[in-house]
Amino acid sequence: MNQEVLLLTDEVERYAAALRDNGVDETGFHKAETIDDLSEAALGCEVALAKPVLLCEVLERMPNLRWVQSTYAGVDPLLQPGLPRGYQLTGVKGVFGPLMSEYVLGQIISVERQFRRLDQAQAESRWEPLPYRGLDGCTLGIAGLGSIGRRIAATAGHFGMRVLGYKRSPGEVDGVERVYSGDAFPEFAAAVDYLVLVLPATDETRGLVGAQVLAEMGERAWLINVGRGPVVDQAALVEALRNNVIGGAILDVFEEEPLPSSSPLWRLPNAVVTPHVAAESFPEDIARIFADNWRRYQAGESLLYPIDFERGY
Repeated sequence: MNQEVLLLTDEVERYAAALRDNGVDETGFHKAETIDDLSEAALGCEVALAKPVLLCEVLERMPNLRWVQSTYAGVDPLLQPGLPRGYQLTGVKGVFGPLMSEYVLGQIISVERQFRRLDQAQAESRWEPLPYRGLDGCTLGIAGLGSIGRRIAATAGHFGMRVLGYKRSPGEVDGVERVYSGDAFPEFAAAVDYLVLVLPATDETRGLVGAQVLAEMGERAWLINVGRGPVVDQAALVEALRNNVIGGAILDVFEEEPLPSSSPLWRLPNAVVTPHVAAESFPEDIARIFADNWRRYQAGESLLYPIDFERGY
């Protein structure tokens, strides 16, 4: 059986070193940082450890492909209609929860303690004690209760926050006081001070947070999106922010990335824009997952973190 491997990422050398550190001999791997670097031999590989946005451009030219290990949690580029799906796609889990938790709770603390206004006061040499509240007693709503959502819930619990959750199907989740599901999303959104989105982009979730949900949230609530941009109706969000329908929005993902400089979100005073940095895919973390799955693949065992092409996660 041909088990040649393609390593396709703009961090090839760092990945190669991380693979060696995890006991994977990558000497014979085909390595490329761009599509232009690919050889015909590389396109014949059976296995790929790859950045989805790069691999999607050459999937149709890889007839022998049997398994792809994504370097990102987001595999949306590989799910586009018309692309080949005759291979096993595995994702990334268990590594982004801590980083996402730091981002989400850090942003919430910044809002509640008014750190951005204090920064501005310092820049203007102005002594301005500002009122604030602690996180104890605030209600955090987490839409998407996979490994990342559960980690955010646990971290929020350490701060004394009340945690509510939403997921596709009913069921209890540790650290979450109440789990909403089905058509109860507007009710869920109305019950929280902070609505955190950790949802994949699927047919069911696209545009989920639109004008109705934003209105349900209320003028003091904040939206935090660290999942996928298309989950939010961006035009409706801009209008809601302009009209103070909600308190504000912290956005790390967008319908179009990079976010165009013409977007009003850059200039709205109640919007915080970050460039998709809430949780980086560190090669050292991804290499550990690949090394485990590589051993499983060679032994003919089931792989960890399989992606369902129809569900999108």
